[in-house]
Amino acid sequence: MLAWVGLALLHGDAWSGAGALALGAALAASVALRPATSLVPRTLLAPPRAVFVGACALAAAGVSWWVTQRTLRGEPLSIDSGIYLFQARAMAHGHFGSPAPLPAQAFGDRFELEGPDGRLYGIFPPGWPLALVPLVWLGRPMLAGPLLAAALVVAQAWLGRAIARGDAKGDDARSRAPGSEPPEGELATRLSLLLSLPSIGRALETADLLSHAFAAVLACVAIAAALDVDVRPRALSAAVGACVGWVLASRLLDGVVLAAVAVGALATTRTGRRSAGWVALGAAPFVALLLLEQRAATGAWVTPTQTAYFQRTDWPPTCHRLGFGPDIGCTVEHPGPVSRLGGHGFGPAQSLDVARERMGALGEDLFGFAPLALLAFVPCLVGAGAGELVALAFVLALTLAYGFYYYGNALFFGSRHLFPTAPFFWLLVARGCVRVPHRGAGWLAGPHARGAAATTVLVVALVAARGPWRTRLADAAAFQANRSDLRRTMDVHDIARGILKTRDYTALAAAYDGWDQVAPRLYVLEDGSGLMDLRRAYPALPVFLSLPEEGVGRLYVTAPAPGMLVELERAWPSFVRPVGLASRQSPQEGASGGSVLLVSHAAEGATLRVPFDVVADGAYALRLDGFAGPDGGDYAIDLDGEPLAVWRGYAPAPAPSKTEPARRSVARGRHALVARCTGHDAASAGFDARFDAFVGEPMPAGP
Repeated sequence: MLAWVGLALLHGDAWSGAGALALGAALAASVALRPATSLVPRTLLAPPRAVFVGACALAAAGVSWWVTQRTLRGEPLSIDSGIYLFQARAMAHGHFGSPAPLPAQAFGDRFELEGPDGRLYGIFPPGWPLALVPLVWLGRPMLAGPLLAAALVVAQAWLGRAIARGDAKGDDARSRAPGSEPPEGELATRLSLLLSLPSIGRALETADLLSHAFAAVLACVAIAAALDVDVRPRALSAAVGACVGWVLASRLLDGVVLAAVAVGALATTRTGRRSAGWVALGAAPFVALLLLEQRAATGAWVTPTQTAYFQRTDWPPTCHRLGFGPDIGCTVEHPGPVSRLGGHGFGPAQSLDVARERMGALGEDLFGFAPLALLAFVPCLVGAGAGELVALAFVLALTLAYGFYYYGNALFFGSRHLFPTAPFFWLLVARGCVRVPHRGAGWLAGPHARGAAATTVLVVALVAARGPWRTRLADAAAFQANRSDLRRTMDVHDIARGILKTRDYTALAAAYDGWDQVAPRLYVLEDGSGLMDLRRAYPALPVFLSLPEEGVGRLYVTAPAPGMLVELERAWPSFVRPVGLASRQSPQEGASGGSVLLVSHAAEGATLRVPFDVVADGAYALRLDGFAGPDGGDYAIDLDGEPLAVWRGYAPAPAPSKTEPARRSVARGRHALVARCTGHDAASAGFDARFDAFVGEPMPAGP
C-alpha cells in the first residue's frame, strides 16, 4: 500500500480538486444522513442476484454501445483494433494470413508483415481475433465491445461470489447457516459492479476492438474457477486451463502472469493439486493455436509475430524485448518515449518511472479519483481471505510485469496495459469499503457504516469521472471525425467496382480482406505516389480517394502509360528484410511519392532485401532513383540474385541521384531487389541510403 502511494499518488494530478471535494462532501453527508445510509446495504441486496447482475450487464453494454456509435462512429479507434479486425477477417476464412493482390507492395500496412508463404499477417497473437470471427461472419464486428462489456460484468460477479464463498469457510462461518455466503461478500460484489459503470477506462476499452478487456474477462473466470475448483474439480480445472491458454494466445505477458497466479491458487487446494492434467488439457488447444500462427507468420514455432515484425522494421532489432539494457526501446515506433530513456537505455530507474506513470493513470481510468485505489489494500489490513490475496496477487504481478516494458500509457486509453486488473481492483476496493465496517466496533460497525462507505465511493466515482469522460471522449471524437469506414463508404456511394485509396492506416487494416479483396473492389493506402503499378495492373478500375465521413473524390480519369514504378518506401514495413541495418519511411522533398526508404545503422556487408511484384512482362531499362547526401554509403544492387547496378550515396549536399540504366527482360510476378553495403566514400560521414523508386522504362524490341 505504501509502495502504491509512493509510485501512483505522490503527484498533484492524482489528487484532483473535484475528487477530493466530492470525497469530503460525500463522506460528511453519509455520516450526517445515518438513517438513509443504513438503508443502502438492504437496498443493494434487495433485487435477486440474477436481476441485479443482468441490469448492470445491460447498463455496461449500453454505455459501450453508445461510445461505439456516438464517439467512435462505428469504426475502430486504434491501429491495434484495425489489425485485430484484419486478423479476424483472415481467420474467418480459415487462415491466419491474407493474400495480397498483384502488386503486393501496394497492400502493405503498419503492423503487418509478409510471411514465408507470401501472405500478409497481423503481428498480434490470434486469441482475440479468434473471438471476433463469429461477429465477422455476421458482418457486425463492432458488436464485440458491448458484448464484452456485459461479459465483464458477469465474470466480475462470478469472481466476487467465488471470493465470498472463501469467506464462508473462514472464522465468520459459525454465525451463518452451513454453506451460506456472508452478506458482506454479496454486498461488496454488487457495489463493485456499480463502481465499474462510471469508469472511462471500461467504456473505451470495451468500445474499441482491443484485447485488454477480453483478457480481463478470462482472468476473472480463471481465478473464480480456481477458487471454486472443489465444486466441480474436472470441469473447473479445465476451465482454468482454457482461460489461461486463451489469454496466453491473446496477450503473451498477461497469459504468463495469469498462469502463475491461477496455478498458484490451484496449488493451495488438494483438489487443485490433483488436476494438473485437466488444466493442461484445457490450455492445449489455445497454446497450439498460438504456435501454429507463429509458425505460419514467422517460419518459427516459438518466435512471436511482434518480435519478428520489430526485428524487420525498427532499431535496435531487439528493441521490443522485455528487460533492461541500452537496446530496449523501438526508435521508429516510439521515438518520443525512447528519447526520454537517456543514453543508458531502459534500466531500473526508468522502469520505476514507467510503473509510476501506469499506476497513476490506472486510478483515474477505473475510479476517476486515483486515491480510491488504496481501498484495495484494506482487506489485507483487517485480515484478508485467500480469495482476496489471490486477487491482489494478480493486480500486483501484472503491474510489476509491465514495469519491464518500456512503453507507458497510450493515447485515449491511459494505462490500458493494466486494464486486465480492473475487475480485481473494483472488487478489492468494494470489499475494502465493506470489510472495515464489518470487522469494526462501535460506530464503525453496522449497516449505516457499510452504507456510508458504499455511498461515498459511488458518489466520488461518479463525480470524479466527469472530467476524464469529458476530455477523453472529446479527444476520441475529434480523432474520429475526419475518418471513414472504407467498406461503408463503398456501399454508401454504391461503388460496385473501383480502387479506394485512404491515408488512414487503421481504416485500411479494418477493411482489408485478402480472401475477397479482388477486383472490382480494392482498398489501398494513399501515399502520394499515385500507385502507378496498381493502376497498371487494373487499368479498367476507376480510382477514388476516401474523404472524411464516408466522402469520396474521383481520381485519375486516364490509365497510366506502360512501364514499371516500384515505390520502395511502400515495401516498408510489411515486406522489407534487413540484415545488420535498419530501414523506414522518411519524408523527402522531391521524391516521387513524397517519401523515401531510408536505410540507416548500416555497416559494410549489411543487406536489405525488398521483394516486389511486376504487373506486366516486358523489356525494361531499369534504374534505381534516390537521394545522395553527406552521410551516404555505397551499395551493390542485385535483382533476383544477379548484379544490376552500383549505388553511390555520397554527395556534399543532399541531391537527387540515380544509377545507370540496365536493360533486362522482367517477367510478371514476384522479384527481389537486394542492396548490399560495400562501404562509403572517404568524405562520407556514414553508410546511409535514401532509395526512392525502382523504375523500368519500356524498351523497344530488338537487339
